[in-house]
Amino acid sequence: MRTVWPWNHLAVGYLAYSLLRRTAGGERPGTGCVLAVAFGSQFPDLVDKPLGWGTALLPSGTTLAHSLLFAVPLSLVVVAAAAWRGRTALAAAFVVAYLLHLPADALFPVIFGGRPTTAFLLWPAVPVDPAPSTTIPARVGDLWSSFLALLATPGGQRYVLLEASLLAATALAWIADGAPGVGSRWSRRPS
Repeated sequence: MRTVWPWNHLAVGYLAYSLLRRTAGGERPGTGCVLAVAFGSQFPDLVDKPLGWGTALLPSGTTLAHSLLFAVPLSLVVVAAAAWRGRTALAAAFVVAYLLHLPADALFPVIFGGRPTTAFLLWPAVPVDPAPSTTIPARVGDLWSSFLALLATPGGQRYVLLEASLLAATALAWIADGAPGVGSRWSRRPS
């Protein structure tokens, strides 16, 4: 059982949004946008995991909010509402991080020599294998145990190096952006 951990989704979302912000307008992300990236990068799991693991409302932890049939319309609504309120940077931060969560989950098996998993991207039009019935704490425990076992393998060691590189690159980008979100003493932009 292999999974993209929350900190990896956050790192991918932050790096992409920071790069987008710098290339599109030459500005660094502010605190509000960093919070929007943090929320957007976790949003699919915050919706699907409780409903797919802890209840029978969804067949698995990667269905409704992981589906492009839900994600694209929701993203368009977020962008439209933000444009109406003059908060497009916040919407872009959320949407970039949210939409990058989906290919990260789909492509993750490739790291271990597997094939991308894409069925969930079109759920419910494309059915997904239902997850075994369990509780959220039991599922998290299973994921953690599986992750620890993975670390003892050569593939797991390569994964850790890749993950460490991703997290280091994200930390460096965040510092270069003025460490937004940790207070005005560190941050170069207020929003």
